[in-house]
Amino acid sequence: MRLSLRTKTITGVVSIPAILLIVLVVTIFQFLNDLVDSSVEKSASTSAALFVSTTKNAFLSYDLSSLDADVTEILTNPNIAYVRVKDKNNRVFVEKGDTRALQNTFNEDTSASHTDDGIYDTRAPILVNDTLYGYVEMGLNIASVTDSVSRVRNWTLTLAVLEFILVGLLSYLLGSYLMRQLQSLHTGANHLGEAIENNHYQNIFIEVRGKDELSDLAEAFNHLVERLREEHGQRQRFEDELKELNALLEDKVKDRTAKLNQKNMELEETNKNLKEAQVQLLQAEKMASVGQLAAGVAHEINNPIGFVSSNISTLNDYIATYQMLFAQVTALLNSDDEAQRLALIADIKQNIIDKDMAFINEDISDLLNDSTEGLHRVAEIVKGLKLFSRVDSDGVQLHNINDCVRTTLAMVNNQLKYVCTVETKLGNVPAVTMNIGKISQVVTNLLINAGQAVESTGVHGRVTISTVVVDDFVELRVEDTGCGIPQDNLDKLFNPFFTTKPEGQGTGLGLSISFGIAQEHGGRLSVTSEENEGSMFTLALPIVKDESDEPET
Repeated sequence: MRLSLRTKTITGVVSIPAILLIVLVVTIFQFLNDLVDSSVEKSASTSAALFVSTTKNAFLSYDLSSLDADVTEILTNPNIAYVRVKDKNNRVFVEKGDTRALQNTFNEDTSASHTDDGIYDTRAPILVNDTLYGYVEMGLNIASVTDSVSRVRNWTLTLAVLEFILVGLLSYLLGSYLMRQLQSLHTGANHLGEAIENNHYQNIFIEVRGKDELSDLAEAFNHLVERLREEHGQRQRFEDELKELNALLEDKVKDRTAKLNQKNMELEETNKNLKEAQVQLLQAEKMASVGQLAAGVAHEINNPIGFVSSNISTLNDYIATYQMLFAQVTALLNSDDEAQRLALIADIKQNIIDKDMAFINEDISDLLNDSTEGLHRVAEIVKGLKLFSRVDSDGVQLHNINDCVRTTLAMVNNQLKYVCTVETKLGNVPAVTMNIGKISQVVTNLLINAGQAVESTGVHGRVTISTVVVDDFVELRVEDTGCGIPQDNLDKLFNPFFTTKPEGQGTGLGLSISFGIAQEHGGRLSVTSEENEGSMFTLALPIVKDESDEPET
């Protein structure tokens, strides 16, 4: 619901005093209630205590005539409505006063403001050495007090309503005054909008009345109108000049467009050639990496193949033993001659002892498990080679970088294990969109470079591989304890053909291609290094925002 400025002004001005009046009235009413309650309670307790002290002896001695005289005397006080004296068993000795009040069931009052019959009922015990003998019940007439409080409340409410009406009237007058001033500004603003559409700025000035902030605003409005009229004239002149310039520029644009089209065609051809060159460079770097990995991969494959072959040879011997025993058992089962059966049983037992069948049964499981593990290692190496062979593929998919690290380590482990200790700290990271082959190429380059940096120191060092999530990126960090990189070379490290290795040991393309692959994936490749301390390369790949897969390791 939209409220006018007048309504907002009146509401805002009236709200504050209204809230203050409500708080004041509630406070006064509460103060009156507390004052009356305190006074009545104090008066009632004092009167009852005094009457108990006066009548205690007469009550204890059963002097009913004196007790009756004391009750009659206290009732001469117009503020006492009734008095009742009774023992602890509720037997009434004397009761006098307002008959209606005496007929009502006695309920001791705790607050004068909650008394509904105009009589404040109170009770005082008759005690002797903390022994209860009876009670004095007394009613105080508080009708005059409540009437006085009621009149004060009515006067307070009347004054509050009158003040609220006065504030509302003043607010209305103030809102009306402001609206008259603002209405003229509103009308002028509407005329200004029409003038801007029609480009006609005459007769839209507004009258300035008074000397206050609203009159200053009216003067500023008139000044704005004057400025707009001047700027409209200038703009009209500029538009005429622009039309002339546009006519001249159209011909030049046509010539420029024809030349740009020709340049674009040349650039497309150049880009095509560059892309082909990039693919060739990538393939060359891939072949260089394959050459570095070939011997290690062959060694990694030969080891499991060797002990698998040895295990198979041993299994052949075990199978021959089982076949011999099977033939003896078959002969035993087919024989009907008891002597022959006993001889066969003796031969079988002796062969079981001679061939150590208990050991063979136990060793067969170990041989099969070792062979299975060896073939699994070969399969992992072949899987890594398949991934590495897809480096020139354009296909991307969701994949966990931890799997790339494990696969690549299986391929380059033979080159690293003799020069350094490899530590992996693979975190719980989500899958990211990547070209598996290209990212595997980057990881391979980083691990080989780290191993070569450690090897150059002549000391068995350490390469640490870790993965973490930082902001919206998965980061792969390869840290080594190698020779480090001079500060002067850090800015040139990712340039094509730049290398710090001796001639013939590096193409200078590995880090450059890796840097380009990181950028293709929307990520980055960075390095921090201290000479003679070591280096850390960080590959950061962006996390897909709407990915629903759970993080995996």
